[in-house]
Amino acid sequence: MYHDWSEMTFSEKQEMAFHSSNTFFIIKRGIVVMRSKSGSIISYLTTGDFILTNLVNEGIIFYAKTEVQLEKQRISQISMESCIKIYNRQLLERLDEYKWSAPMRLCLCLKQLANKFGTNVEKGIQIAPAFTQYDLADYCNLKREYVSLLLRKMIEAGIIRVKPKPWMILNMEKLDEYALKKTSNS
Repeated sequence: MYHDWSEMTFSEKQEMAFHSSNTFFIIKRGIVVMRSKSGSIISYLTTGDFILTNLVNEGIIFYAKTEVQLEKQRISQISMESCIKIYNRQLLERLDEYKWSAPMRLCLCLKQLANKFGTNVEKGIQIAPAFTQYDLADYCNLKREYVSLLLRKMIEAGIIRVKPKPWMILNMEKLDEYALKKTSNS
C-alpha cells in the first residue's frame, strides 16, 4: 500500500523517485543534482529550491547529492506550466554555455557554485565541501583530468584553493579576468 507522505527524505547519491504528478517539493535541506536524460547536469538545487514531479516525465532525473529532505506541496496547472518554463529556460541556458571554451565553462561553473553554495569568509568564498572534481567535470561536460589541469592553472594564478577542502575562490575578480582572457585566446 502506498502512503502519500507530506515530507520525504532521500539518502546521499540516491535517485529521487516520485509517485505523484501535479506536485512540487520544496527542498528543506540538502543538495540535489538535476540531470537531463543524456546525463548532462542542468543545475544543482538546494534549500528553498523546488522540484516539480511532472519533469520526471519530461526526461529530467533528480539525484540526492547529499541527504535531502523535501516538503510536498500541491500545485495548480498554471503554476505547473510556469515552473516548466523556468526549467526549460535553465536547460537552454546550460546548453548555451557549451559554446564557450573549457576554461570559461569551468569558471562559469565555479561562479555558480560560489553564488549558490558559497560562504563569504575572510580569505574569499568557500564552496560547500560536497562538490568534487567529478562534479565540475560533469557540469562542464569535460574530462575530470582536464578539469584537474585547469584547476591547477587557477591555483598557480592565485584564483582558487582546493586543498584542504572546502574549496575556496580567493579572488572573484581574478576568476572573471581569467575567464575573459582564456575566452579571447581561444
